[in-house]
Amino acid sequence: MLLSLKVTNYALIERLEIDLFPGFTVITGETGAGKSILLGALGLVLGNRAETNVLMDQSIKCVVEAIFDLSKMKIQSFFLENDLDYQDETVLRREINPGGKTRAFINDTPVNLNLLKEIGGFLVDIHSQHDSLLLSNASFQLELIDELALHDLLLTSYKSAFHNFRQLTKELDSMQKLALEKSTDIDYFKFQFEELEKAKLSVGEYEELKIKYEMLTHAVDLRSGLLGAIDFLNEGDVNAAGLMKETLFQLNKFDKILPEVELLTDRLNSCHIEMKDIAKELSFLESKIYFDENELVNVESRLDLLTQLQHKHRVSTNTELINLRDEILAKIQKIDQSEYQIEKLVNHHKETRSLVIKLAQDLRTGRNSAVPIIEKSVSDVLVNLGMPNARFQIQFDALMEPESTGLDKVKFLFCANKGGQLEEIAKVASGGELSRLMLAIKNLVSGQRYTPTLIFDEIDTGVSGEIASKVGRIMSGLSAKVQVISITHLPQIAGKAHQHLLVYKIEDSDRTKSEIIQLNDNQRIDEIARMLSDDTITEASRNAAKELIKSI
Repeated sequence: MLLSLKVTNYALIERLEIDLFPGFTVITGETGAGKSILLGALGLVLGNRAETNVLMDQSIKCVVEAIFDLSKMKIQSFFLENDLDYQDETVLRREINPGGKTRAFINDTPVNLNLLKEIGGFLVDIHSQHDSLLLSNASFQLELIDELALHDLLLTSYKSAFHNFRQLTKELDSMQKLALEKSTDIDYFKFQFEELEKAKLSVGEYEELKIKYEMLTHAVDLRSGLLGAIDFLNEGDVNAAGLMKETLFQLNKFDKILPEVELLTDRLNSCHIEMKDIAKELSFLESKIYFDENELVNVESRLDLLTQLQHKHRVSTNTELINLRDEILAKIQKIDQSEYQIEKLVNHHKETRSLVIKLAQDLRTGRNSAVPIIEKSVSDVLVNLGMPNARFQIQFDALMEPESTGLDKVKFLFCANKGGQLEEIAKVASGGELSRLMLAIKNLVSGQRYTPTLIFDEIDTGVSGEIASKVGRIMSGLSAKVQVISITHLPQIAGKAHQHLLVYKIEDSDRTKSEIIQLNDNQRIDEIARMLSDDTITEASRNAAKELIKSI
């Protein structure tokens, strides 16, 4: 429950402080006096967006502070989860600096705006004329039914399952689209791989084949050259080895006479031995050289294949071709794997969709069970609000595919007059009828969900006279369950309140300011009398005001 509100330097409010009490409180005042400004200030501590232009004095900060009694609420877990100090009387504070920076506090602990908005949603429900238009909104209608169906856990489970279903749908669509794009590539990849795999590539083969090709194509010349060299060295009629041997024979005659010759003959003898060894090696090489036309054809064919593959794939070695083959194989395996993953995802998608459908059907059952209660409760209140022939009905249409709210499309149907046709609320309900419908719904919701403070901001548009009195009685009845605060222009509603606050404007030499006071009994009679007689207080209007107050 809201215990007090302090506002400093906000719009037309220089400084004000009001205390509020349980029961039914009304706030009245002339148009433009600042009643809605007061709600705007309260909205700041409930997490609404702040603007720097709301500062009355641009040189100092704006401060709004609200104190709430939480002793009857089971809200300690919120404080524990968010590492906040719990107090039965909790203070929410919001500050706006001239530079535009804002700060928020819960029991003097700095918090972010989202946290302030979250706790504010537990504490206060503000309903304005604009909110009556929500009755025509299908999302609001369904949320209302779900709230009154009391299946929060089921709804949470459904939303979680639907979120997973939607994510899986996006993932599956993306994978299938990618698979479709790659399906045109898979045949090409397989063709490339089979071509390279069939080639039976090996590292260094190309270089070895080139050497073999050179040997085969030059076999005759090689053998002729080697044989000639062998003849010159050792096997010809006149050869280097024989001449060297003859030289050694001649020099050996004189090695005893000339000692220097002995050293030279030793050197020549080493050369002779090396020459014969070289000739032997050349003979071995010559014996290995052969010419095989079939083998030459095979080598040429193999080299042509490898050269073509290298040119085709713009590489220069077999090693690069092997790497390319392995890369293509990896791509093929990845595509094959993606098909397997798609199959798994399709199965998971089907299972999740089945769960979503099952939960949506459970939601439908819960909603259908709540509908008769809602229809009867709203209709009963409408009768009390002077609409005895009004009919209110909830209609569900089944959706073919699940949506974020389930498989149901809802319509609120309404008819104000006897014998009239039920139509969607947006088409047939006037502003006053919308206000009464919303009041009937708030009356129903307050009995199901405990929000300690309920604020009505001029929702009495379009009603007057006896109907206004009935609206006031319902608000007063509501205040037995929750704290009700109503900003109103209607004396019939003001007369039903337990506390009456007056907002008014004063002007000094510098500026216009809004002030608020709590009215005592006499002041309250005068204020209601003023409302009854268009700002002119007469004895008759004072007596009428007293009668309105007595009728609480």
